[in-house]
Amino acid sequence: MLISAYACGPVSEPEASAGWQVATAAARTHDVWVITRPRFREAIDAALATDAALRRRLHVAYLDLPSKVVRRKRRGWDLYWYYPLWQRALGRRARSLHDVTRFDVAHHVTFANDWMPCGLTALRDVPLVWGPVGGSSTLPIRHLSRWLGVRGTLTELVRSLTTTIFRRLWAAPVAKRASLIVAQNPDVGRMFQPFNDAVVVEPNACLDDLPARVTSAVQPRHAVFAGRLLAWKGAAIAIEALARPQAADWTLTIFGDGYERRRLERLRSRLGLDDRVAFAGHRPRPEVLDAIARAEAFVFPSMHDQAGWVAAEASTMGCPVVCLPLGGPPLLAGDNAYIADLRGDLPGAVAHQLVAAATAGGRPHDRWSAHRLPALVDGWYRTALRATDPPSIRVLETFGTPKVTTNPYIAQLHASLRATPGLTTLTFDYRTALLGKYDVVHAHWPELMVDGHKALGRAARRTLAALTVLRWLVTRTPVVRTLHNVERPQGISWFDHVVLSGIDRATTLDIALNDLTPARAGVPQVTIPHGHYRDWFAVREPSPSVAGRVGYVGLIRRYKGVEDLVEAFKEWDRAGVSLHVAGKPSSSEILDGLRAAAASDDRISIDARFLDEPDFVTAIRASELIVLPYRHMHNSGTALAALSLDRPVLVPENAVNRALTEECGPGWVHTFEGEISADDIERAWNDSRMRGARPDLSRREWAAAGAHHRDAFERAVLEYRPRTGS
Repeated sequence: MLISAYACGPVSEPEASAGWQVATAAARTHDVWVITRPRFREAIDAALATDAALRRRLHVAYLDLPSKVVRRKRRGWDLYWYYPLWQRALGRRARSLHDVTRFDVAHHVTFANDWMPCGLTALRDVPLVWGPVGGSSTLPIRHLSRWLGVRGTLTELVRSLTTTIFRRLWAAPVAKRASLIVAQNPDVGRMFQPFNDAVVVEPNACLDDLPARVTSAVQPRHAVFAGRLLAWKGAAIAIEALARPQAADWTLTIFGDGYERRRLERLRSRLGLDDRVAFAGHRPRPEVLDAIARAEAFVFPSMHDQAGWVAAEASTMGCPVVCLPLGGPPLLAGDNAYIADLRGDLPGAVAHQLVAAATAGGRPHDRWSAHRLPALVDGWYRTALRATDPPSIRVLETFGTPKVTTNPYIAQLHASLRATPGLTTLTFDYRTALLGKYDVVHAHWPELMVDGHKALGRAARRTLAALTVLRWLVTRTPVVRTLHNVERPQGISWFDHVVLSGIDRATTLDIALNDLTPARAGVPQVTIPHGHYRDWFAVREPSPSVAGRVGYVGLIRRYKGVEDLVEAFKEWDRAGVSLHVAGKPSSSEILDGLRAAAASDDRISIDARFLDEPDFVTAIRASELIVLPYRHMHNSGTALAALSLDRPVLVPENAVNRALTEECGPGWVHTFEGEISADDIERAWNDSRMRGARPDLSRREWAAAGAHHRDAFERAVLEYRPRTGS
């Protein structure tokens, strides 16, 4: 692998640190060559001298322009002519290295700028990974001109015009050439989607060893802003927010310097905030991080930060982040983001979110740890390599086009597959299933193909399902099945068994969601872990739990044992607790039975409807403990959703859930044996109080899922052998 990194080294500079983290992560599983500048040689040599394994796999080539050119680079803006020249020289060096080494993948890492050239495009026969790159974040200049000021507004107009020109000149060809684009934030992803479908969003943040946030040391109603004092960083919005009535008891410390400072000091005086807003100037990073750790909120109303590492640092420590819905900060702050509405009174919206942040607080996490990078970078390279492999495999999924009500696992999987080069993903309808062209079928919950609530509809679905399965068998179309459940549902008809047996006969490969899933006789099996939902739910506003609430969330079916939970809860003798059951029953008989059982206990409430995603998230967050009293359970997307939202779960005792207990860490996953009882709930309630800050879900990143699924589909097509048993 060849990495281009204008800045790369184990130093404190964010770009250089990001380049080094990506390079060392890639070297965990690949032989890596890095082209960077000589100014990082000393730090790199020192790091390699202490790590023999890294030294064997990481090779560094240093490149700079002639000294007479380097001497002319004296001012900050000189970078804009120097960097394109350096990239041109890099292209020549890359070609000479490629003639000797023959690289499999080329990867542009730094600078993370999407409107400057990429020298690695000189390697025309090598798959290119471009990014993480950013810069495409736009802002409503007219709406924000009041806080930008004259200089800031003119700067943004010039920046927008200039970068648009250079983006068309340099970036658009790179985007079309790239095998994979890694975007710093969703704005960048949307910008390049018209040029290339292979786009993933992943910031280059790599954060470890941050100071702990001690709750007792937090200063009530105190906020911190940190960043260069430039107009677009939004410090003026933060100051004005403190003048709103909602924030009348707040104080603010501003770290950083820049041309805006005098204007900001005048604004502070004009608003009468001299005793509540302090300017600390530029301070060492440890001092700034310590101040953020002790603040009740970090306010960062930046208008177009492509990333905004400081927002990630604050969020990682567990400090709530108040930001705007622009650029990278909302993504980097994740669950700890409190996003102000741009419409109407913007400082008032920031003040409102300050109060909300103080009320709900934040949770520490490790989403941006460097430990995530080896698997992530390996997934990028696998995807890039696949982009060069014709032909594309046409996959028919057994789910329909995702909607707002679709299971997030399915929606995330669909997005992952669509972004994977070499795959054409078709969603399910019977016209496509019976008459369309596809190479392989990917089945989820095959029993849903014959399901239906009304007799006429069920009969029609069964007939169409039988014809579809017959087509698969006659045309020898392989089926890859993801094993969400090991056993077939109970109570299905003989006809349904026949259809499901036909699907089994066509199945060439099973995908297990964990390593403990028993392989079915005669069917090869691979494991692709069920991904988490942290990124999916990150856009949802945090909401507090209801004190004492135990919750069940999800579809209500016989095998899920919700009736058992109601009976057990009625026997639970603890003051101040309640049970809330939220989800759509599969039949009116089940609902009637639940309501009858709950009628004698006014602590039990039932919300018997299909939950759209916002209500699903709210129902989980409102509970202090999620109970899934399934009579049979192998994998549960609801359990992972709850854990992704930092809520402990009580689930049936089995090998899979024991492994999940060990994976997540103490206090997060609790189990019961047999039929759930009041004692089980009491024990889980007490033990969950000992949990850590967040469950460990680092093994469940989505980055490589598409490539792993493509491998499975390719294997199924190549190895198709229909089975003769049922």
